[in-house]
Amino acid sequence: MQTHIRGLSTHYIDLPGTKGTVLFLHGWGAEIGLYQPIFDLLHQLQYRVVAFDMPGVGQTEEPKQPLTIDDYVAFTLDLCRELKLDEVILMCHSHGGRIALRLLTDRDCPIRCQKAVFFDATGVRKAAAPSKKLQQAGYKAVKFLGTSKLTAPLFGDLYEELRDKRSSADYKAATPIMRQTMNNVLPLDYTDRMPSITAEVLLIWGENDTATPLEHGQIMEKLMPNAGLAVIRGAGHFSYADNWPQFSAVLRAFL
Repeated sequence: MQTHIRGLSTHYIDLPGTKGTVLFLHGWGAEIGLYQPIFDLLHQLQYRVVAFDMPGVGQTEEPKQPLTIDDYVAFTLDLCRELKLDEVILMCHSHGGRIALRLLTDRDCPIRCQKAVFFDATGVRKAAAPSKKLQQAGYKAVKFLGTSKLTAPLFGDLYEELRDKRSSADYKAATPIMRQTMNNVLPLDYTDRMPSITAEVLLIWGENDTATPLEHGQIMEKLMPNAGLAVIRGAGHFSYADNWPQFSAVLRAFL
């Protein structure tokens, strides 16, 4: 289905159910079709399932300018108003975690949430090792030299080469607008908000996740008052795809 949210043609699904509504927030660049097994399970359990492609992903239009996390939150809330959602179970993966954390902790958020599921989610900023910090300092110096009018002719090619090596696959595949959006949201850390979350939270984590390491799930479990962590054996960042039997059993038990 398509609707218009904040001026953008937006693709979403709304599967009927009687047990309550699950609002699903997907990961960076991962259109909602990738999560169909989860939606099928939720629908089988008789939950209403609402999920949407975020701006610039799947069948939703790209924004005209880079987004901030405030823009993502406002976009989500506008969709909720459009579909008349006021109480949901939040379920989020990867990038969706940042949005979910804001919805759970913003005092003026109109959406009520008693339960939430975070799997392989963001919200804890990665700590850089000392060697990594030195590399980052060196990269910033080359970036300055490579983009300054006076020194760009000498260092421009070196900067472009280093930038290409450092860029993730997601960053390389993104348009300039979405690259700046990544720069706006990736550094965010919401650990200071986690102790104020009153909802019951299930944390599901792949034991071999390298994008959002298991340590991040352990930090969330420690900081969130009503959280429990389930570790999915042999799984990475898309834990449901790597070990569906365990993932689905954990989710089914929680719901």
